Amino acid sequence: MTQISRKYLPKETEKKLFDLFFKALANIRNPSDIEKFLFSLLGPTEKTMLAKRLGIALLLAKGYNYETIKDVLKVSQETIARVNSVLNYRSEGYEMVVNKALRDEQLGEFLKGLIKETASVFSYSSYRKWPSLEPPKAPKHPLGGTRK
Repeated sequence: MTQISRKYLPKETEKKLFDLFFKALANIRNPSDIEKFLFSLLGPTEKTMLAKRLGIALLLAKGYNYETIKDVLKVSQETIARVNSVLNYRSEGYEMVVNKALRDEQLGEFLKGLIKETASVFSYSSYRKWPSLEPPKAPKHPLGGTRK
């Protein structure tokens, strides 16, 4: 599990560090350079944790239920609930990224393939819990298009 030092960091120093971090990210334009930077900065657990959170947000926005997300991304219900809570109450960051990602056709095909691939490893009786392997028609989640 990731940790932060218990030693006090002055708020002004913390703010300057975040400003530096955000400017460094903003200055990287090429996706492969972003990948190199983040993968050299983050440990394996942190990389996986961040990717799964974004995956959870995307699947929630597409209207998938908790059980499907749990099975596909191998995450706990509590993790899904935390991401869902952020989406419902402080969603501007997720909303910006998720909405752009949902417009990406390649991502849509990737998500559909991921769901089908995961479902195929289950027996027929388990498989039936995803009758069409498609998200609901009218997502209830705010990022799914029901909120203005």
